[in-house]
Amino acid sequence: MFTYNEINHQENKTFIFVENTLFVSGICTILEHHKLNVRKIDFHHINTGELNETYFICHVKNEEMVNKSQLLKLRDKKIKIIIIKNNIDYREIVDLMNIGVNGICLTDIDEQYLIQIVKQVQNGQFFLDSRLTNKIVQENNRLIESGRKRKELDYKAMNNLLTKREIEILDLLGKGYSNVQIGDELYISSKTVKNHVSNIIHKLQVSDRLNAVIFAIKNNWISLD
Repeated sequence: MFTYNEINHQENKTFIFVENTLFVSGICTILEHHKLNVRKIDFHHINTGELNETYFICHVKNEEMVNKSQLLKLRDKKIKIIIIKNNIDYREIVDLMNIGVNGICLTDIDEQYLIQIVKQVQNGQFFLDSRLTNKIVQENNRLIESGRKRKELDYKAMNNLLTKREIEILDLLGKGYSNVQIGDELYISSKTVKNHVSNIIHKLQVSDRLNAVIFAIKNNWISLD
């Protein structure tokens, strides 16, 4: 779609991708009112003519935001991109940030907020709508809490299946201890350790001590840290 010479050396160029087509002209008008060099452009025409302006306003469909942002950044990472969308979920925010998009905000913004976004991005700073910041924090908290609950459930399952002594031995098996070393650590005989290991293998329905450790790691029962 793009040719290198037509879009090269655009480090001072900022493309604003707008989901709502009705807002494209309004954004152009606001930026022009603030004496900014702006032009409305179709994404498919970016590779035609000279890009002499500093700001380019482009209507992009909701489902194409990530793909078209990636296309533009792959051509020239120095180009700045601002995304203005009606709504955006956590996964898309993360995807856009990973691509290198420079600003992300929701559609319902006023003139002053728009100018703040544009100037901040043009100065090389990343901008994220505060409402989206809250969404990221909430999602991260949810993931953390979900992880905690999952570990608690796994730990409960382990306690229901194995005795306290067997759990201690399984943990030491994960650290690479031999039966003798486990005996020395827990002050029991290696024969007693061997019996516990056999019980662990039987209860987990695995073939040997290595697979018992693998089973425990996969189920978040033990850690190799």
